[in-house]
Amino acid sequence: MGKGNFGSVELCRYDPWGDNTGDLVAVKELQSNKQATMADFMREIQTISSLHCDYIVKYKGICYSAGRLSTKLVMEYLPYGSLIGYMEKHRQNVCTRRLLLFASQICKGMEYLQSMRYVHRDLAARNILVASDTLVKIADFGLTKIIPVEKEYYRVTQPGESPIFWYAPESISEFKFSHKSDVWSFGVVLHELFSYCDISRNPKRVHSIMMQCWEFNSEDRPSFSSLQDLIENCLLDEREGCKG
Repeated sequence: MGKGNFGSVELCRYDPWGDNTGDLVAVKELQSNKQATMADFMREIQTISSLHCDYIVKYKGICYSAGRLSTKLVMEYLPYGSLIGYMEKHRQNVCTRRLLLFASQICKGMEYLQSMRYVHRDLAARNILVASDTLVKIADFGLTKIIPVEKEYYRVTQPGESPIFWYAPESISEFKFSHKSDVWSFGVVLHELFSYCDISRNPKRVHSIMMQCWEFNSEDRPSFSSLQDLIENCLLDEREGCKG
């Protein structure tokens, strides 16, 4: 299904009865057994297992190889794949209203993460999975960190490989990550969504939302709750004009 720098995801069937009727699931496995990489993977498993939201990919469990030499993360299978792949395939048939619906759902998922004090750190269209033509879910929590109770941000001490094109200025220069740096990344996701469709249909109000997400000063960026309200208002305006 997919392969990254540190792991791969396979399509499998959970079939405890051996009759080929079990659910299809997505199974993530590390390519490296290095101790540090495995520790990060176990933190990812701990994170996703604690999340319960309609707009976040569902955790199904873990499985081990013989002798527990490797650990695999089992998640729900979402048949339409990544949002970036979905947009490339259906770019001629996706209307503004559907894009706004997806944006609204991503906002709701991120608002839930914020309520749990998590900062995603890798919010991008490639890490949004499509369940159906009307539902998307946030995935890939490999870089996710929890913000300490007494702070408003998390500072990364070992940056490693990072998706800097989605990162806020303070994340690049100071390695600081917060809910507001996730908001910056959400603005990039909006840009990904609408640039893969007919640019002439890009609503001016959506462009305005992007620019608010990209305020240089993190304190000037809107919250995900405020973004949700702005996008819902755009959805109301688009409702009559979309038939796709």
